[in-house]
Amino acid sequence: MTSKGLFAGIVGVATAALALGGGVLAQATQTYTIPDGTLILARLETSLNSRTNRQGDRFTAKVTESIRVAGKEVIPANTTIEGRVAEVKTAGKVKGRSEMNLSYERLIFPNGVSETIVASQADLDDKLKEEIDRKEGTIKGESSRKRDAAEVGGGAAVGAGIGAIAGGGKGSAIGAGVGGLIGLADSMRRKGKEIELPAGTRFVIRLDRPLAITSTK
Repeated sequence: MTSKGLFAGIVGVATAALALGGGVLAQATQTYTIPDGTLILARLETSLNSRTNRQGDRFTAKVTESIRVAGKEVIPANTTIEGRVAEVKTAGKVKGRSEMNLSYERLIFPNGVSETIVASQADLDDKLKEEIDRKEGTIKGESSRKRDAAEVGGGAAVGAGIGAIAGGGKGSAIGAGVGGLIGLADSMRRKGKEIELPAGTRFVIRLDRPLAITSTK
C-alpha cells in the first residue's frame, strides 16, 4: 500500500471513530429516581370481578397522566401497567364482604422498554361502591351492614306493630324481638356484593419503593 493510500485509510478510520463518538455523546443518559409514595393515575384495561377472577390472573392498565422528575417526563401517559390478582375472596353469607388485592409488577413504556415496580392500590374511582383499605391496599366490596341493619330494624318495627294489635304493650315488645330475628335471619341468608371493576375504571396506585429510570438527556 502506498503512503497516500495508508494516510487515506487512517483518516477514514479516524472520521468513523469521531462519528461514532458523536453518536455516543448524543445518546448520553441520565438516571432519574421516582420516590416511593409517588401516585400514578391509571385506567383499567381488563375487567376484574371477585366472583370470576382467581389468584394469579393477569391484568393490564394504562397510565393516564405522565410523571415528571426535575422537569423530565419519566413515565409517559399510555405506559402499560402489568399486574396480577394477588388475593381474592368472594362475598360470603355471614361475613358478606368480598375482597381483592392487586399486585402491580411492571411498567412497559411506549418505546417497549420495561421496568419492574413494587406498587399497591391507593384509591379507586369515587363513583364505585367498592372501598379501599389504604393501609393494606385491599379493595373491599360494598358493605352490607347498613342494608342489614335497616332490614333488621324494619322487621322489628313490623313485628312490634303486629304484637301491639294482638297484645298491647307486652305484645309489642315480643313482636319487635321476633320481627328483628326474622330480619336478621333473612339478611344472613343472602350474600354480600361482589367486587366489579369494569374495563375503563379509573384508579390510583402508589409506588412502595423508589423507581430508578434511565433516560436520554
